[in-house]
Amino acid sequence: MKINHSAIALLILLLASPVAMSEQTQEEFLAGFIAGKYHLLGKYLNSEKTYFGKIDLIATEKGIEVQRFIEGNKISGTAAIEKATVDKIDVLRMRFTENNIKYEETCMIDGDLDNYARITCYLYQPGVKTTNPGLEVLFIDHSVN
Repeated sequence: MKINHSAIALLILLLASPVAMSEQTQEEFLAGFIAGKYHLLGKYLNSEKTYFGKIDLIATEKGIEVQRFIEGNKISGTAAIEKATVDKIDVLRMRFTENNIKYEETCMIDGDLDNYARITCYLYQPGVKTTNPGLEVLFIDHSVN
């Protein structure tokens, strides 16, 4: 009987992959998936005024760093993959302070047709009710990624 060493190696690799992948949490996978530079299109909180900018999501050992670049201003913040609703849906939650006002965003993470992250967000002030939340959508910036 002739042994196909390539087939055996492939079988071992396929069997070992789920074990290796199971060591990475869903949160770690999503943090790596969303890391990158994005175009940002938004609508201000409690307004109909829109804006355009850039945002960098940087996965680090300490979590996700956020760098927002809007209308010549750089705003730094943090983010984390968290659970939302009773269904415990994974969301990206970003937090930052601008002009001494604390903001938070809850974002759905999806994929685009090229398998890059597409992120859509509600922008609000934590603990403050509004019927007109801010909105943001993030599209991967292909010129730098």
